[in-house]
Amino acid sequence: MNDALIDKNRLEGLAVIVFLSGCLTFRFRIGDIGMGYLLTCFMMYEAMWVFFGDKISEVVGRLLRSKYSKNKFKSAKLVMKYSASMNYFTAFVISLVIGFVGSYILLNVFKISHAYYLIWLFAVLFVLRLINENIAAYLCSRKNSMTAVGAVSVIRFILFAAFGNISITILADYGEKVSKLLKQDDFSAVYSCIGICLSAILSEILVMILLLVLKLVAKQSGNDYEEDFVARRDNTGNVFLLVWKRRILDAIGGLFVIFPFVAGVFLIYHHIGNAMVGAEKIGLFGVTVLIPALIFVSFGYIMLLPLTLEITSDYRKDKMRYAQNAFQTGFHLCFIYGAFGCMYLIAESSIIATLFEGEAKELASKLLVYGGFSTLFMLASLFMLRLLVMNGLTILTYFVQIPADVVFVLIMFFSMKKASDVTIAFSLALMIQFIIKFIGYLLLAVVKMEMNIDPISNVLVPVLVAAVVCVLNVLISKVVSPHLGNIFTLLISFVEMVILYLIILLLSRNFKETELNYLPASKFVMSLGQTLHVL
Repeated sequence: MNDALIDKNRLEGLAVIVFLSGCLTFRFRIGDIGMGYLLTCFMMYEAMWVFFGDKISEVVGRLLRSKYSKNKFKSAKLVMKYSASMNYFTAFVISLVIGFVGSYILLNVFKISHAYYLIWLFAVLFVLRLINENIAAYLCSRKNSMTAVGAVSVIRFILFAAFGNISITILADYGEKVSKLLKQDDFSAVYSCIGICLSAILSEILVMILLLVLKLVAKQSGNDYEEDFVARRDNTGNVFLLVWKRRILDAIGGLFVIFPFVAGVFLIYHHIGNAMVGAEKIGLFGVTVLIPALIFVSFGYIMLLPLTLEITSDYRKDKMRYAQNAFQTGFHLCFIYGAFGCMYLIAESSIIATLFEGEAKELASKLLVYGGFSTLFMLASLFMLRLLVMNGLTILTYFVQIPADVVFVLIMFFSMKKASDVTIAFSLALMIQFIIKFIGYLLLAVVKMEMNIDPISNVLVPVLVAAVVCVLNVLISKVVSPHLGNIFTLLISFVEMVILYLIILLLSRNFKETELNYLPASKFVMSLGQTLHVL
């Protein structure tokens, strides 16, 4: 089951990358104001999702697998039935909370009078998403169908990106006419955002149809669930307790993870006092700091998923030497991936900034630097957080997350008064928060799990090599960009930096041969190392 779970989680990580990349394409068509409106509503939606909907399919699927393994087939059917009723009730209630409470906040707190009804489209999306999560629970109960659930996640966001760009094309011109007629600059962005939200709903409906087909196929292919040898009385209350007992700690942890972003959005609107300016600042932060950092982090995260399971397995079997070696490998690779994302965003910040206009151009260049440094610590933090949670130390992680979130709020609140721009304050507070989490999780891993690291090999060498490559690439980009253009420079620089970074790391003998298995194109890297006579 571990291989199927890894494939599912990796595909879901790939789906996140597709989603974030699609959001970047939206920005260049709806502007920073439109991105700000979307991110504001999305943060409210996501706060509800991580607590009430995230990973429901995996938890229920695990319950079903446990009952199937004990031949409790009637009991499994009852769990499926009552979990569905629980999810439908939750979807209805929470969608109303998202709609009414979100509308009140947008209208009366953020003063967004033109875009508040976007939150109702997110409420509809929540209902559809939770229904689909319930359908996916059945597929997660069968080993052969788990990978399909991950593939559906990728399809969901491919459809979303495609339909979203089509809807912008259809509605943007109409919104611009309304903006000119009513002399309100944000109507074009609002209409485009409505189109994007409707595209998300349409994608979710198509995903629902696909999941139902997969469920029907899975049912027809299995005839081993006809008889019941051990029946058990189950009801909605028991199923509710079973599901929430298994996910309550993760749900609370998810709220701590998303809290800084929600708090940052609230503080920006509160500090600026102008809805359109606040939305513009949030949109700019999203496309220069949040989304680029998350793309690099998501890629590194999915590559390191097998390691977290390997470390957990060795740790539970008390094979400490193997667990410690695997932890060092994961920790080292976190800084290799994180340092690459950091150096790319910093090296190309001036080139990427040219894609913006006006005052945003200079500000975007600074924000990309903060986004790069956040990437360096974000991946390592998430890697260690997942490892600690998988090994039963979830509650201890709260003692890291809560102080880090408090520090984030304090830094952002006071720095907004002195910083040249609120987005700088947001980025600075976020970066410091991830540094605190990184230090806290590392201490927990070292003290409670008895892990160890090599600071020079695991951290210092990848960071120094990344710094050297970064300086070289700044010079190369300045020479090349006038001839190739900005977009081609960014693409070529990415490939060139990957190759140069790998070659210098290989020449410095910073890789262990086992670590190469967790790199993309590992066979090519191994052959390159053998050619250079360093492996």
